Amino acid sequence: MSTSHRLILSLAGILLGGSALAVQPPEPPAPPAPPAPPSKQISISMGSSDGYALVDSSKDSVTMAGTDVDGQQIKQLQHSLKGQFLWFRDQGKNYVMQDAALLARVRDAWKPSQQLGQEMSGLGKQMSEHGKAMGELGSKMGAHGQAQANGGTRDAEQLQTLGRQQQELGRKLGEAARRQAQAGTETARRAAVRDVARLQQQMEDAQDAMEEVNDRITAKQEVEAAKADALSRQMDQRGKPMETLGKQMEVLGRQQEKASKAADKTTRQVIAQALSEGKAKLVR
Repeated sequence: MSTSHRLILSLAGILLGGSALAVQPPEPPAPPAPPAPPSKQISISMGSSDGYALVDSSKDSVTMAGTDVDGQQIKQLQHSLKGQFLWFRDQGKNYVMQDAALLARVRDAWKPSQQLGQEMSGLGKQMSEHGKAMGELGSKMGAHGQAQANGGTRDAEQLQTLGRQQQELGRKLGEAARRQAQAGTETARRAAVRDVARLQQQMEDAQDAMEEVNDRITAKQEVEAAKADALSRQMDQRGKPMETLGKQMEVLGRQQEKASKAADKTTRQVIAQALSEGKAKLVR
């Protein structure tokens, strides 16, 4: 069985274990509501200790980089400065710059990275919609699983335990996928990718155990097994777009990493120019 098919069946098992075996199966849990859009758009790179922040007070928008950004000072400057400004730290001192031409260079440098982030967010929304459809199919599989529960108390209890386990793994996998989609740094993206891979392997292991139980149940109830197989095929078809979207998101993530590095380089060149031309004001 392919890795993608195992993952599809594992997702199906999320609802199967929770609802298949009770006398009156509960309704499947509603999918979590998407988080509200943040008031600030923040992109963070950990490549340097000298941090900076491109701030637009009128739009409550912030693009940050570096490891020593003073968020409290930036928040205070948002109330005292109008429009857009660049806050940065150089050799332990804090500066602010509002030269229009230099700010335009920084703003334009970050546009490709921000656009890629919006595209990744759109793909994440599509993945969420496909996941909801798969959840509905999983609910149907749970109804058929109730009939299969007559295969024996021992098998039923094991199936229920595996279902709860996969439900928790599915929740964690969804969180990891969201972290991957929203990662603003290569370090965060790689950590999320590792988490996704680890959770997928755990779901595959749990699916192997569930397949053994299902094999025993299938032998006892062939009719219900045939119905479950049909739903599984539907689930497989629903899962193919998610697989494609995941690959697209990975490509966009690499492109965003490259764009962010280029934007960071340009921004630091602007900072050096602002210091040399006296266009940066010391903030105390």
